[in-house]
Amino acid sequence: MQTPRYDKDKCIRCLRCWFSCPEGCIKREEDDYVRWDLNYCKGCGICSQVCPVKAIDMIKGGSR
Repeated sequence: MQTPRYDKDKCIRCLRCWFSCPEGCIKREEDDYVRWDLNYCKGCGICSQVCPVKAIDMIKGGSR
């Protein structure tokens, strides 16, 4: 199982991850930063792949 690791300092708030998540587990905050509901994340890695600044990477064996 892989889970996303998010570096908020790198994030440019483009929301590509939010638009791309097939499970809808990425939640948009008022300031356009995002957070994950890991109870629903399937570990597909699409969010990591679409991030233009590599603010998201997938880690193996991440906690839920």
